[in-house]
Amino acid sequence: MDSNLHIEEYIDFSRYWQVLKRRWIPATATFAGILTLSLVAALVSEDVYQAEARLQIKPESPDRIGIDDGTPELKGTVLTKDPIETEAQILQSRPILERVIKELDLKSKNGKTLTYKHAIKSFKVSPIIGTELLQVNYEDPDPDVAVAFVERAVELYSEGFTLADRGETKKARDLIDKKLPEAEDAVIQAEENLRLFKNRNGISDVDLQGTNDVNALSRIESQINQVNAQLNDVNARYNRLQGQLGMNWQEASAVSSLSQSKSVQQTLTQLQKVKVELAQKQNFLSDSAPQIISLREEKADLTALLEREISSTLGSGQQGLARNVNILSLGNLKQSQLSEFANLGLRREGLEQKLASFRGEYNKIQRRSNLSPQLQEQQRQLERKLKAAEGTYDTLLKSQNDTGFLIDRDIDKVRVIADAAIAEDTVNPDGKVIVAAGAMMGALFGMALAFLLDLKDNTIKNTQEVENMFAYPLHGVVPDLSLTGEVGQLQLPGTTVEDIPGQMTAMMPLKQAYQNIQVNLKLQDADVEKKVIAITSSVPQEGKSSVSANLAIARAQCGQKILLIDADMRRPSQHRIWEITNQIGLSNVLQGEMQWQDGIQNMMHNLDVLPSGSIPDNPIALLDSPAFNDFVKDVAQNYDQIIFDTPPMIGIPDAKVIGKIADGFLFVVRPGVVDYSSAKVAKKILEGTGEKVLGIIVNGANMNHEPNYYSSYYYAHQE
Repeated sequence: MDSNLHIEEYIDFSRYWQVLKRRWIPATATFAGILTLSLVAALVSEDVYQAEARLQIKPESPDRIGIDDGTPELKGTVLTKDPIETEAQILQSRPILERVIKELDLKSKNGKTLTYKHAIKSFKVSPIIGTELLQVNYEDPDPDVAVAFVERAVELYSEGFTLADRGETKKARDLIDKKLPEAEDAVIQAEENLRLFKNRNGISDVDLQGTNDVNALSRIESQINQVNAQLNDVNARYNRLQGQLGMNWQEASAVSSLSQSKSVQQTLTQLQKVKVELAQKQNFLSDSAPQIISLREEKADLTALLEREISSTLGSGQQGLARNVNILSLGNLKQSQLSEFANLGLRREGLEQKLASFRGEYNKIQRRSNLSPQLQEQQRQLERKLKAAEGTYDTLLKSQNDTGFLIDRDIDKVRVIADAAIAEDTVNPDGKVIVAAGAMMGALFGMALAFLLDLKDNTIKNTQEVENMFAYPLHGVVPDLSLTGEVGQLQLPGTTVEDIPGQMTAMMPLKQAYQNIQVNLKLQDADVEKKVIAITSSVPQEGKSSVSANLAIARAQCGQKILLIDADMRRPSQHRIWEITNQIGLSNVLQGEMQWQDGIQNMMHNLDVLPSGSIPDNPIALLDSPAFNDFVKDVAQNYDQIIFDTPPMIGIPDAKVIGKIADGFLFVVRPGVVDYSSAKVAKKILEGTGEKVLGIIVNGANMNHEPNYYSSYYYAHQE
């Protein structure tokens, strides 16, 4: 299987390569166009310079204030969790950049004032992760402009940062001084309220008992879930066995116990033997016979003994549980099931009792826990208020100390670590990178265009696709020699120019192709006579007439006497191939105007040609007549093989009529001419006729478009 997969992968790759070979012109043009554009872009791209600077920012501690008691004034003073990122956004803000643009009088390429939208694309401020540093960059074709832009932006930011920071700090300090006494009073009041609550209710901690109850409920609930899970498992197995055994677990327990009692087994065995013996003797003895009476007494004694044994084993009142079960017929599997079923029944009752006990305890604790929810809620509310008041007071107190320190401190919080300077390398794209990217894009789009064009072309492309389309033997591939500079390929040349019409010189690939075809036909079903062969195609222009002529020559050169008949009485062509007259021929013979011998024209040794003759009004009537059948039988006695050049299959019934008297069809397919739709219709017609198809001949194949398997044979031996 692995080897087949490798073959399929190779064929798929070959198919893709053939697509590129067929469409190499548009693919190459696309590649060359995109590559040219990339070269132009690389040549015209101008140098862009980048100015760089680094700043150290020392913002306030994020937890300097951190207050939120619902007061809008205090919310505005809370610092962000990522101050460096915030400062980077401020440095890139519109007011700073627009002021820099105005002061430096920056213009765009068209002479208009530079806009913020254009400037922000070239101005980048990035925090250096893990530090307090900001990297500031600006790109411009003029290095002096790039440096001036960065310097002025940093100056404006530093001035604004210092003023804004001092103003915000002082404002925050004033608000804190105002709110701190109020926060202290709130803490005192919350403590007093909690103390009065505990004294009034006479409790030290309502939550402690509640916590214990909650833990107990959680523990019992977990136990209930475990018992429920065990009970569900037991019930599942219990119900399955009950359905199999058809009894309850008490009966199963009784039967299991009796099956394990040796005394019961022995007594029951003896009773069964007596019953059998009694039944046998009743067949030939009367009821008053001494043997019958003795056996009946023995049966009664054993039955009474069995009842006592069962009562002794099961206990009084349990004898009826096993009356309907034949204990002796129980196998080991049945006894095992009975024992398991009885154990499951006992376990089931135990789990149900345990579950009821847990639920009772759970309900008891739940009722007790429900008595104190209001007290717990009141205590929690008072404690939450106290905690919130203490938190607010502690935060305000810490913030008061911090803001006092900041106001007294006189330090510049923005420090220039590296002044604005031009980077060593320009930032314009590397020309080599542009060209490489253009080459890659050109190759990609070129291949995409090639495959798109190939998908839109619905014609059959090469021999491999022909074989995939038709499930008939491939007898040969005739190369298209016109692609190599030859004028045409009408028929196979002979040893001299005079022997063959068309004035063609020797062409080895063509000769090899038809020799291969005639050998394959001879080897195929060698025991089956192929006296009459009809050559057809799907549509016109596939070269079936030239194939007919060349195949006839190849067979004649092998020493067979061949008659080539042009049966296409609608568009005959054999007379043009052989450069002979078409005034008389097949149509005249079938109309009774002449004998067939009078229309035969000898073309070379062993090869005669019968043209189509004058074009009749109704060719199908002539072909579907007794005269045609008689004609074929007559000429078949005088030739080794008869080759009919017939019309195409689609739209014309002539070929199907001729196929009735032929030994088989040879189907000609020309890649690049016939499309898939026509080929499918022709294939369906061939299958519908019920006639034998000898095989396929691929005509006019472009060997440059063929996989190596097909092309190597014909050119390997070319001189």
